[in-house]
Amino acid sequence: MIRWSACVCLWGIVCVFGILPGCGGQANQYVAPPPPKVTVMMAVQHPVVQFIEENGESEAVARADVRSRVRGFVEQINFEPGQSVSRDTVLYEIEDAPYVAARNAAAAEVTAAQAAIKVAEARVVTAQTEVNRAEREFQRQTSLREQQAASQAELDVAQAAFESARANLAGANASVESAKATLEQAEAKRETAELDLAYTKVHAPIEGRVTKTDIKVGNLVDNGTELTAVVNDSQVYVNFSISDREMLELRRSRSERNERPTSQEQWSQLPVFAKLETDEGFPHVGRLDYIDQEGVNVATGTLPLRAVFDNLDGKLLPGLFVRVRMPVSAPIDSLLLPARAVLRDRDTSFVMVLGENNLVQRRDVQVGKQASGWAVIRDGIEASDQVIVDGLQRSRPEMPVDPALFAASSRDLPAVFQIDLDVLSNDLPDAASEQIPAESPPAGDEESR
Repeated sequence: MIRWSACVCLWGIVCVFGILPGCGGQANQYVAPPPPKVTVMMAVQHPVVQFIEENGESEAVARADVRSRVRGFVEQINFEPGQSVSRDTVLYEIEDAPYVAARNAAAAEVTAAQAAIKVAEARVVTAQTEVNRAEREFQRQTSLREQQAASQAELDVAQAAFESARANLAGANASVESAKATLEQAEAKRETAELDLAYTKVHAPIEGRVTKTDIKVGNLVDNGTELTAVVNDSQVYVNFSISDREMLELRRSRSERNERPTSQEQWSQLPVFAKLETDEGFPHVGRLDYIDQEGVNVATGTLPLRAVFDNLDGKLLPGLFVRVRMPVSAPIDSLLLPARAVLRDRDTSFVMVLGENNLVQRRDVQVGKQASGWAVIRDGIEASDQVIVDGLQRSRPEMPVDPALFAASSRDLPAVFQIDLDVLSNDLPDAASEQIPAESPPAGDEESR
């Protein structure tokens, strides 16, 4: 009886808790988890230009050393370091007393040479008078000799006197020429003295800003001593090089567009963009200025180039390293996606797109240029495809997902893709093209990175 009572109690407990189906309870049922949430977007359509990108170094278009051209003590300095000066502004004044004395002495020599010319010319007049008298006497003696009224000795004396007078006249004329040569020497010496005197005031050779100087008032400077420098950075050169392959690609691209730059003027129509380390995008717009006429450097396989940029705002300081972009092709309408949406499997790049019934599909793609977290998709998707950009770790082909659409546009692209198309058509604006601030799609899950 005791065993039967225990079995009855145990059976009752099992029925109360619904462990056995026959006791009136409901069986547990499997419920599938919800589809994972993902963020999708359609590729942004935007014109994209193929660029050559290289590092370059900036330098001022105009820079001139200021040197002394005479020896002497510095009496005055008329500028402060960094001051803007115009051309011919007097920067230094060197002691001029010795040069004033030299100028005055040279001027006195000129006066003496002029007086010597007058004396020599007076002697010419006297010698010419003596020649005329001796000639008349010689002619008279010749006539008398023909009439047997004068002796041969008298004729010979008259002839000798005539020839002597002519010789004196030639000597007087030579004295005049010698005096004139002396005058020219004296005048040249005076001009040199005047130049030396003028050089005691050292002028700015160009317009610009003056660098610091190590010369102090009272210092002795010699001819050729470097005093300071004047730099004009209202325009800036950027020197850079491209590889021989990039050069050939550039020529091929322009040939395809029926643009055959054969002259320096035609090459100079190419726009060049530059950015500093702290710049967003490439805000500085210039033009190609020079191509090395010696061609490709055999040792490096590169072609040196130079671009010129207006720098009225002074942002491009000389001596900076800059990043240079030069367009190779015309703008081509392209599809762009965030680079994190592109996955790689061995040598293949692919993306995950949203198919029918929100099922994930894999699409192999060809990826072009990548910059600032975005990638150009050359082939493999259409503009209407919805591409998964976040939640990729939870996405598998043929798996359903719960998508949230992010509507992206050209304004979401980083500034590196915001290129003024008017600039690329060889119509440079007065100022750099407006750069649209960069925005990005939602960051999404960390696991999707």
